Amino acid sequence: MQPFTDNHSSNAMDVMVLIVDDSKSYRHLMASMLAKWGFRTCEAEDGECALRQMALQPVHILISDWEMPVMDGVALCRSIRSHDFGHYIYAILVTARQSLDDLLTGMEAGADDFLSKPVNQNQLRARLHAAERVLLLENTLAARNEKISSAYRQIESDLQAAAKLQHSVLPAHNLSLAGFEADWMFLPSAYVSGDLLNYFSLDERHIAFFSVDVAGHGVSAAMLCLAVAREFMTGRISSQLLISQNAAGESFPVAPHEVVGELNQRFCLDNDEVFSYYTLIYGVIDTTNGQGTLCQAGHPTPLIIRANGELLSVGQGGMPVGLFPDADYQDNHFTLDIGDRLYLYSDGITECENGQQELYGEERLQQLLCEYRMLPKNQVFECVEKALNTWRSSEPENQQKQHTRQLRSFADDISLMAIERIGLSIN
Repeated sequence: MQPFTDNHSSNAMDVMVLIVDDSKSYRHLMASMLAKWGFRTCEAEDGECALRQMALQPVHILISDWEMPVMDGVALCRSIRSHDFGHYIYAILVTARQSLDDLLTGMEAGADDFLSKPVNQNQLRARLHAAERVLLLENTLAARNEKISSAYRQIESDLQAAAKLQHSVLPAHNLSLAGFEADWMFLPSAYVSGDLLNYFSLDERHIAFFSVDVAGHGVSAAMLCLAVAREFMTGRISSQLLISQNAAGESFPVAPHEVVGELNQRFCLDNDEVFSYYTLIYGVIDTTNGQGTLCQAGHPTPLIIRANGELLSVGQGGMPVGLFPDADYQDNHFTLDIGDRLYLYSDGITECENGQQELYGEERLQQLLCEYRMLPKNQVFECVEKALNTWRSSEPENQQKQHTRQLRSFADDISLMAIERIGLSIN
């Protein structure tokens, strides 16, 4: 919308002025005056007629008498401000009233400006100039807001695409690997996550697994997660990161602490410009005997829940990847018997806060996993999610049952992986 001119310009004709007065002759006089200045006009005899006019066509400027039957100008202004017409309507009240209280009443009702009776033409033109400046600003802001909204929609679309890409690198659910069965739970705090996990066959005898949690949230953390996942995926195929050969040409898994150490060296070299780091668990299991080795690099300590309910912790802490190039990492050994489950989880679970900022903690998670050890893994995950939602909610448990599925957004990314030995490997 462009400012009007004294001539009959096409820009001025974009502005519709509604004249509201119970005097027909006064309305015609005002309409003739505005037409000479290039405005389109329409008329109404009272506030109710004016509202009907505004429902039929867009009105940009309202010039209304204060004193009218049926609905006066103040009531009309209140009604206009209570409705959404899709654009701003600049309201001018015409009145013989001059008291400060009356002016305050009109302004509180939503009037933008006032004209004294009888209307002076020069004052009217000045008021209309002011109205057009306000409307022009409103149109400009609306256009800018639309650009912002469009950009936000594009960002949202890109994030959704990134989330699909991230989910595409997650492993299959309930995957059987040579006498072992693995499954996972993955709850990003936003569209994309700084957590990632995977398990896969390393060779005919071994399966490998990893769980990573990048410091921070959002796109940058998710991109780093994908970079770490790429290291593992390419390490399976085209490098000696995960598999090496002895002098006789026989392949064997690289020790987990050596894998983590190599990743730390690589990441520290690339970590000069933007400081970042991630915690990691990487491990290998021999499917013929259930013997496993894992390296813990700052990640929460993995748990083993025996079939008989016994709980074991596997790990000694370790330094996160990316902080110090000379960090030293250690291997931790374990054995899975039939019915035993190895759990790896991110700190989004144990650091989940309730209303009193109390952490859920490792002990509660351990008790829950032990209590539900006989359930299928996917049902265990449902119990964990429900427990976390109940923990962070102030609602009573009976109400929480109705809302558990709606409480999806956690303060931190959450991931949980379970690997269970279900039978003997057949060679």
